[in-house]
Order: sequence, then structure tokens, then C-alpha cells
Amino acid sequence: MKYSALKIIELVFVNLITTTRLLGAFALPFIYVYHGPSVCALITIILFLTDAIDGFLARRLKISTFLGSMLDAFSDKLLNGISFIILGIEYNIMFAPLILELSILYTNYSTYRFGGNVQSSIIGKIKTVILDIFVILSFALLSLNAFNTNNNIIKYLIENKNIYINIFGCIITIVCIVALLDYMKKNKKTRINPEFTHVKFQNRKRKTFKELMNNLIDTKYYVKHKNEAIMKQFYKYLL
Repeated sequence: MKYSALKIIELVFVNLITTTRLLGAFALPFIYVYHGPSVCALITIILFLTDAIDGFLARRLKISTFLGSMLDAFSDKLLNGISFIILGIEYNIMFAPLILELSILYTNYSTYRFGGNVQSSIIGKIKTVILDIFVILSFALLSLNAFNTNNNIIKYLIENKNIYINIFGCIITIVCIVALLDYMKKNKKTRINPEFTHVKFQNRKRKTFKELMNNLIDTKYYVKHKNEAIMKQFYKYLL
């Protein structure tokens, strides 16, 4: 598919926003160690905002692609995962949602392998928002130690930050459990019910690697096939 120069610029720009979140996730541990939780909280807010921005621009400019979709999903999981590891070193409860997020990844991966289709759900979107909010709040509470103030509210929050962060961890864990059960239920249906899979891979001719690469950045192909288990077609080359 051929694109105009403007469309190429738009595609590159939106995917660069997503890539910024990916690179930011890798940089987060170093930011936390060398600049502390306050800067980490600020960077996390910016990175989480890019999740909303790139999705909005992709839909508004009609440049959604499988490449962008896959980058977006991977960046989100990586950012949350690294955040949980950083927080989990001091607050072990944060390792629980990390394990659950990995379980969701494995569930979705297994569904793709069996020709199923993983679609986002309201519960999944709510989970993402809740995770983002409580991760930011956790970093923000940790950053209060840097403040030398007589403000009673800040003093109270500093004294009780451990309690609140552990409560945040429990809430996140419960939300992740609900999301995991929801994905398991829906993904099971896509494996056993052809109506949910949309694609009968047994009867479809294998695409060449070049075709697959073109499909990754083809906006029209994405619109037409976004509900299909596209990852199934990559296993010949990735596994």
C-alpha cells in the first residue's frame, strides 16, 4: 500500500509516541535510582498520557495499524511490569499484580496459538486505568519523604504511606484477578466457537513474510482484519 508523504509522517509520529513509552519503561528504574520517586512519578504520568495520546491520534487520523497496536500493547505491559518491580522491591504486595499481568499475557498468547482472537474489554480498560492511577499515587506517596514541611496532611501521608501503598497493591491485585478471569472466559469461547475466531486458518493460504510486514503497516488491512487472530499468522516466522 502506498502512502502520501503526509500520511507517512503521521504514521511515524504516532508510532514514535508509542516508542517513547517503550523506551521510558526501560529508563524508569534508572530514573528511580538516580532521581528518586518524585521524578519517577512525573515521568510515569507523562508516559501514561502518551498511551491516551497515541491511541487518540491513530483513530483521529485513521492510521491505526497492527504494528501500532502491537507496540502499544507491549509498551503498556512493560511499563506496568517495571513499575511493579520497582515498587515490589519495597512493597512485596506489588509482585502479585505483576504475576497476574504475566498470567494474562500467557492466557492471551495461548489463545492466539489455538487460533482464537483476543479482544479488549471494558474490564480490561478499567483495569489499565486503575493500574495507572495507583502506580502514580504510589510513586507520589514515596516522593513525600523529600518534603520538609509542617503541613499536617503531608505529615499524615508520610507516616501512613506504607499502609496506603499496601492497600493500593491489594486493590490492583483484585482488579487484575477479575481481569484475568474475564480474559480466560472470553478467550476460551474464541477457541471453541468458530463464530468468535472470524478466521479459519486451516483453509487460508500462508502469507509470505513480506506480505506480513506490509500488513503490519497497512491501515486498510487493519480496519478490515482488526478482529482476527492476526498473531496466528506470525508463528511460522516467530516460533
